[in-house]
Amino acid sequence: MSSEDEAVTDAPERAAAHSAWAPFASRAFLWLWLANAVSALGTWIQNAASAWIMTDLAPSPIMVSLVQAAAQLPVLLLALPAGAIADLMDRRRLLILTNMLMLVASAILAMVAAVGNVEPAELLLLTTLLAVGAALNGPAWAASVPLTVPRRSLAQALVLNSVGFNIARAIGPAIGGLILAVSGATAAFAANAASFAFVALVVGIFLTFPRRQATNSIPPEPFQSAMRIGLVYALAEPVVRSTLVRSVAFFGCASAIWALLPLYVRQVLGLSSASFGLMMGVIGAGAVFGGLMMPVLNRLFPRNNLIFLAGAACGLSLVPLAIVPSAVSAYPALFVFGIGWIVGASNLQATVQLAAAPWVRARALALYQAIFNGAMGLGAILWGWLGDYAGLKGTILAAGLAGCAIALLTRAIQLPAEIDDPSASAITDPPALAIAEEMAPLLHSSRHRLRAAISYHIDPSDAPAFLVAMADVRLSRYRDGAVGWALSRDVSDSTHWVETFLIRDWHELQRGMVRLNLADSEAVVRARSYHLGKEPPRVTLLLQEKSA
Repeated sequence: MSSEDEAVTDAPERAAAHSAWAPFASRAFLWLWLANAVSALGTWIQNAASAWIMTDLAPSPIMVSLVQAAAQLPVLLLALPAGAIADLMDRRRLLILTNMLMLVASAILAMVAAVGNVEPAELLLLTTLLAVGAALNGPAWAASVPLTVPRRSLAQALVLNSVGFNIARAIGPAIGGLILAVSGATAAFAANAASFAFVALVVGIFLTFPRRQATNSIPPEPFQSAMRIGLVYALAEPVVRSTLVRSVAFFGCASAIWALLPLYVRQVLGLSSASFGLMMGVIGAGAVFGGLMMPVLNRLFPRNNLIFLAGAACGLSLVPLAIVPSAVSAYPALFVFGIGWIVGASNLQATVQLAAAPWVRARALALYQAIFNGAMGLGAILWGWLGDYAGLKGTILAAGLAGCAIALLTRAIQLPAEIDDPSASAITDPPALAIAEEMAPLLHSSRHRLRAAISYHIDPSDAPAFLVAMADVRLSRYRDGAVGWALSRDVSDSTHWVETFLIRDWHELQRGMVRLNLADSEAVVRARSYHLGKEPPRVTLLLQEKSA
């Protein structure tokens, strides 16, 4: 799919943007939601089976937590390449291929279980292979949601996706525990394989994604350049950057319960796999309830406060598990954890979705998923290691208190209540560039870096305000693919300032011009408002020759 995907929908305009069910007016979103829910159901059946089997094979906190780590860490390593692939490749084909990969991995695990040869190393290896498929699938899947609903319904569409996922979480572990008890691990793993087959069929038959007509004169973005620009974009977009920091804090502490709950149920509470599945279901039920309450919560609290409250709720809910360990206290605590989990996770993801431009959205979401899975995976290892030394109850208490403290500390990293549309068109056109005829072949060869130099004349009394305005210009240049940005002042003329930055090649410059949006052009207009004289700032494009 083109990197310039646009969010379109067949949802009627009359659908109320504030309605909890408005996104379902889109047929494409309905199919996407159904496929997501079925896939999640299979995943949770498998997760419950894998975690419980590991308590039989190697019943120690670190080994059980490694199941969680194996399911999360490949996403940390592969998320950015996967995001670049999702922005460059036909998204429908990519989704089919990745679901087929996960189908094969889960089918192999079912066959290994059928012959009774499941060992800890094999379980971890095949769990990792499944996670590789999930890593390649995740950014493309997440970036497809905005293509099925209007922007005003996007936040609630993500909530509904989470609700579907958590409905699966509510019943999946319970079904997994029942399947384990009645039919064994083979049936549980086979159910997961069937879910991937269903998703591949839905994507292949029912889903089509819009394609913006590409500019034939501009070649596709090189893969390595696409990864670099995706990373730089996330660092240069303040809302995305702040959201990623908040995500590390939220998921790192919340990972404790996902990693240690199987062993907590078995060793601390002395209950069965069916009870473990039921407790996982209670978390899912809390998440479903929280998702349905999201329109109300979004009206009552700004985004920044809502994510803080979600982190505090997740942290506080772990305290009674450690202090008064019993099934009676665990069920309401886990229900509250589920509410906090969906409120925090869905708001964090929605913030990245809304703040990222369409052409780089899959890469921004890939970084979010890398943060999510890295925090969950590394957090699982940390809490598992601590559990070996401090015990399960002490570790869960530490995670709960840490979650509350970190939620309070990271509240200072502000997230805006309203996010400007990054796909809004620029208010000014890029400057026209004069290209000498003999230089054109060198430019189009794409073997030379370019250096842009823009000269401003600024009244010395306006210099402080100009510097503030140029800080936004700097971020805009980086978001659109530039590197090595600098602002310099002429020592022989106090009014003369020169902005310089590097561009990979002529085609990257053309792609950057196409990417210009409203925020970029407003930043440039603010900076140029301080320029003296009737003529605009002079733009010079220099071709960087290679050394002999």
